[in-house]
Amino acid sequence: MPRILPALLTMLALTGCNASQGNSSAISLASARYESGRFDQARMAAKPLLSKSNAEADQAAWIIGLCDYRQGRLNDARKQFRFVASGPDPELSAQARVMLAQIELADGKPSICLASLDRAWPQLPSVHKRRAAEIAVAAARELDDSTAVNQWLDRMPAAPSRTTPELASLRDRFTLQVGAYKNKSSAEQLKANMDGRNSGLGDATIRTRTDRRGQTLYLVQIGSFSSRSAAKAARGRIPGQDSVVVAQ
Repeated sequence: MPRILPALLTMLALTGCNASQGNSSAISLASARYESGRFDQARMAAKPLLSKSNAEADQAAWIIGLCDYRQGRLNDARKQFRFVASGPDPELSAQARVMLAQIELADGKPSICLASLDRAWPQLPSVHKRRAAEIAVAAARELDDSTAVNQWLDRMPAAPSRTTPELASLRDRFTLQVGAYKNKSSAEQLKANMDGRNSGLGDATIRTRTDRRGQTLYLVQIGSFSSRSAAKAARGRIPGQDSVVVAQ
């Protein structure tokens, strides 16, 4: 079965999907709309294919799950990624399990996060393994499990070159970073504050970044923009809050 592959896993989300040759026009359209940040339109294009009897249902669910995740609709995203994880494509299933792991970590369930990553790892495409290992390190640190931290650090591939196509694709979208903390609870407090502002930028997300020494930062980000200038313009919608534009 042809599949949709993301460009790169970001801190709490996959950054994109490309329709492979042979996909239906509906899947191609949904993929293109997702890539351009038109998440509601992408969801509408993919939704008719969700029937279990449709051979492209897992691809449609994948795109819808990514849209839901980008818009902070984590429960809806979880439902779609569970559907994909049970599908016949082992690589796409593994990527869905990584997305589920990110959701479980954000939901305060690091043990479930680690279990999902362990299950995903053997079939996960190599381009996504560093990000998966970073998520696992963050989860293990939440559990104060130094053994698991070291195990996942050993698994973690070296950082890719900044000139790889994956990172070039990542730079195509931008977000506003409003805080970076070593303490997760501080990040959660800021996220709650941002979510209560009704800024029109959607729910804030908490993403993690882990360096090679295993130190984790919790990054609070909000919004998704197709250009740096659009992100800068949106800073006025959160007055009184310091923010910087970063690649998503």
